[in-house]
Formats: sequence, structure tokens, C-alpha cells
Amino acid sequence: MDERNASVGTFLVPLTDHPPMKRHLLLLVFAGLLLVAIPAMAVTVPLGDTLPLSGSAPGADSVYLFLTGPNLPANGVKPDDISVPVVTGVPSTFARAPVDADGNWEYTWYTRSAGGTLDAGTYTVYVVTEPVGRRDLGSADAYATIPVTLTRPTLTIFPGGITISTEPSGADVLVDGIPAGTTPLTLDNVTEGDHTVEVRKEGYEPVVENVTVTGGENATVETVLVPGTTPGIPAETPPVTSPVTPTRIAFPLGSLLIGLAVLVFLQRDR
Repeated sequence: MDERNASVGTFLVPLTDHPPMKRHLLLLVFAGLLLVAIPAMAVTVPLGDTLPLSGSAPGADSVYLFLTGPNLPANGVKPDDISVPVVTGVPSTFARAPVDADGNWEYTWYTRSAGGTLDAGTYTVYVVTEPVGRRDLGSADAYATIPVTLTRPTLTIFPGGITISTEPSGADVLVDGIPAGTTPLTLDNVTEGDHTVEVRKEGYEPVVENVTVTGGENATVETVLVPGTTPGIPAETPPVTSPVTPTRIAFPLGSLLIGLAVLVFLQRDR
């Protein structure tokens, strides 16, 4: 650090280089000094990433942070909710970071703020020792600034593949309902995510499987086809055994009466 006059003047505070997206921006805010400046170099962060900030403010109980930039109110907004414009003298409209006994403070800014989406562009983070907005800052206020450039996040897609084999081979393959070829089959440049693989072959039951493709990797579908029913010919079914119903034997009424009379006659002779 290049220290000139400890009571007045400007301090230049170098940025400490940390791994990407994990760097800490060191902001020094000394109560009672006219200004604390950061070198005019913007930090670039993709929208949606976090940006840890830390610094020192000896003699202060808290530091207050606000944000200015493209399409934001000139006086600034609350970093963690850009729908809240800062109001000088109203601490709740600022992001607040407490200062510990050693005079140090920390704050993590999640750049995909609540209350709306920030545009890609360069913004300025203000750190002040009192809840004072941009338009009300004066020479007697201690504050520090750091420019931050937010970029649109980029998405790199690494396609994967699917290998499909069947026993027997020669089956038609549909991926997400679209014909893709016959087995054995290897598909390249398949996008990451979930896909439906359907296998069809005449005379066999169709097979449907859900496959998850991971970028740069190859998913495999292996299946043994099961013979199905030939269209138009009913499947053979076991014979149905009908329940046995007792057969009733009919006797003529006259024969029945004669038999009873003979039985009674025989009983009398005994």
C-alpha cells in the first residue's frame, strides 16, 4: 500500500488476486478521511455469480453499501434488492455490514439481485460509513468505490451420445418420438438431459426406456426383445374347464306310484 499522509489524502488499495469468482475486493474506508480510492480497474463477474467484498473501517460500527449503474436511480439502490432505492438517512435502504472489533467488515454480493435483473454493464459499488446516497455524498463523507462489470453468463454445452443394441438386431429406434435408425446404433451429438428411447421390431413387444445423457459421456441401452402376438392371430390360451352340473333324471309319475303301492303291500305281509 502506498501510504502518503495518514491524516488526509488518498490511499490506493491494491486488489488481492484470488481464484476466479472467489476473489475478495479489499476496500478500506477510514472514518474522518476525505476519500479512500480504489485503482480504476473493473472487476468482471458473470451475472448470477457472487462477489465477496471485505475491507476495513476503523472507528465505525457499520458500513453501508449501495449500487449505481445502467438503468438504476442516480442516487443508488440496495445491492441485494435493486427495487429499493437508497434514501439518505434511512439505513434499511442500504445493504449493511457490521464492523468487528478489529475494524474489519465483510459482505457478499449476489449479483442476481432480488427485485429485478441487472443488465450487463459496468456498475459502481459504494461503501460508506454513514447511510448517505450518491447525490448527497460530500467531501466530509468517508467512502470507497469499486467498478464491477457484469457480463451475461455463457453456457457451454458438451453433447453426449447414446448407443442402442438389441437381441435380435434390426429393430427400429425412435429418440423422443423421432426415427433415429436401426440397431445396432450409436448416436452422437445428443444434447444433455433426459431422453426417451423406443425400440420396435415386427413380431416383438416394443421397449421404451428413459435415458439421461451427460455432456461428454455415452449412455447405453441394451435390451433383449420378447416375442409378441402376431397381429390378426389370437394368442393361444389354455382350455377353459366348465363346471360340472349334476344331471337330473326324470321318472314317470305313474311308475313312481306303482312302486310305492308294491312297497306298502310287502310291508303288510310281514
